Amino acid sequence: MKAHPLVPLMLASCCLATPQARAFDVVEAGQPVVTGDPSRVGPPWNHRSTFNIPGTDTDVAFGGYAKLDMFYDFDYDLGTSTTPFNVLDDGNRTDGRTSFTAAESRLNFRTHTRTGMGVLTSYFEGHFMPDEKFNLRHAYGEMNGLLAGQTWTNFMSFVATPRTLALGSPKGYAFDRKAQLRYTRKLGSSTLAVALEDPDTVIARADAQPDPNSAASGENGLPDLTVRYEYRRMFTLSLLARELSTNGEQGSVDDSATGYGALAQISLPLFNGLTFKGNVIGGTGIGNYMGNPGNTGHRRAPDVYVRNGHLETVDLSAFGASLNQTFNRSWFASVGYSRLRQDLPENLYGEHFETLDYGFANVIWDVTDRMMVGMELQRVDLEQVNGESETANRLQTSLLYQF
Repeated sequence: MKAHPLVPLMLASCCLATPQARAFDVVEAGQPVVTGDPSRVGPPWNHRSTFNIPGTDTDVAFGGYAKLDMFYDFDYDLGTSTTPFNVLDDGNRTDGRTSFTAAESRLNFRTHTRTGMGVLTSYFEGHFMPDEKFNLRHAYGEMNGLLAGQTWTNFMSFVATPRTLALGSPKGYAFDRKAQLRYTRKLGSSTLAVALEDPDTVIARADAQPDPNSAASGENGLPDLTVRYEYRRMFTLSLLARELSTNGEQGSVDDSATGYGALAQISLPLFNGLTFKGNVIGGTGIGNYMGNPGNTGHRRAPDVYVRNGHLETVDLSAFGASLNQTFNRSWFASVGYSRLRQDLPENLYGEHFETLDYGFANVIWDVTDRMMVGMELQRVDLEQVNGESETANRLQTSLLYQF
């Protein structure tokens, strides 16, 4: 396998004098190699080649991409990562605004080491969102199904995630990265994964606070528990259980509550390259898992609110559906719609959102297996608990160069 162009010259010269070890396959077997977010093809990487560190049992791979996003916002400035919640701030109104950013560009590094107990994998990745500073996305190690570190929450799945130009899943899909301890076991064509994840109780602030869309964080005594079953890349069922608590974080309230949720996703091939993907989520106290981007600090979708001196969990429901058309090796298009809904009392939390509808349509040209050009129209319809509503439209054009 060909050495990656980022290999330092010194290592390259050493490799010439050393028999080349067989590099590990770094794209999940049976999955296509495509441009775009690496997570779209299974695990959070999509490297092209590896090289062996001479004299060791370790293979190394570098990856990443440079991406330019060009936005035209018709109604509200939706930020560098299409943040629908920006319509809650009148300061983001616009009569038409063009903006460019390369902040989504990212770098990643992966290793495979042969040991007497199996293959040890490590993975590190960062990007420049949201502030153009290098920020951590993933950092974990894994061996024999035991993973420790930070990566996608075990509650979410990419089975039903459509390919979009906007960073992250559409609103209405679980999407977050968590520090966690996870065990995954293969069951024939299926996988079963159980994880203990970093807990965080997000408490809604009432409208009377200086920023009604901010939130306070509580104090948790137990980790979150997630279980995920996945059949091939066609069906997923996930369950979540949480302890939600605060120790005087807001209004001297010292209370606890229980949160729980379920997620189901399906990917159904139809005909002539057309695939239907569906996503359904329901539960209470799970706003913290409807994460980034857009739910910055998770303040837009809180887990609990305070009523009469006690914590009450926020009921939440969501769904999403998309049609995804692969025309050939170079051309792809998709259209989708999703809704996120939460239940908060109007008397204290009227300025928070109640329903968020999000729609998109795109066309993507994979010029080569490492260059992508695409255009996407996005629409946001948001209704607040008090009945007020806002709409925003965005046109996004992107160019991506993957290495």
